Amino acid sequence: MKLKNLFGAGLIAVCLMTGCANSMAAIYDDDIKIASSTNSYKLNNYKQTVENGHFTASVEKMEGMDTIWVFDAEEDTSLNITYALNVYSGKAKLVLIPPRGDVSIIAECDTEMSEPIQSTLNVESGYNRIKIVAGENTKFDIEISIQEGELKELG
Repeated sequence: MKLKNLFGAGLIAVCLMTGCANSMAAIYDDDIKIASSTNSYKLNNYKQTVENGHFTASVEKMEGMDTIWVFDAEEDTSLNITYALNVYSGKAKLVLIPPRGDVSIIAECDTEMSEPIQSTLNVESGYNRIKIVAGENTKFDIEISIQEGELKELG
């Protein structure tokens, strides 16, 4: 009887532990999932605009990842990008995923940026993507300007 009760208590403990895991937030540190062609996220209360090579969004809560830019480059090239990522809770990062599928961090933060950053983005020939990746309960504002490729809305 004791063995049966012990087994039952262990089973309940395992179920509780796995039920509490947040699979969306776990994506944050998983480059294999980030590099995949899919998007997986929880997204609540957000406003965004995309026009003329400029993307802005204010997000109350996000966990997981979403593609916000794609570019099918005919050859290796360098592009100018300006971005600001202000995180009010949680953590977020912008990543570049080139055709070969590795993940390069463009920006990562858990606080507000003081100024927008202008940078050069080196892209490879083929299909390149930028994803926003958010940890648990992340609230943030983001702005990106890039004249090549296609900026996409969240969701």
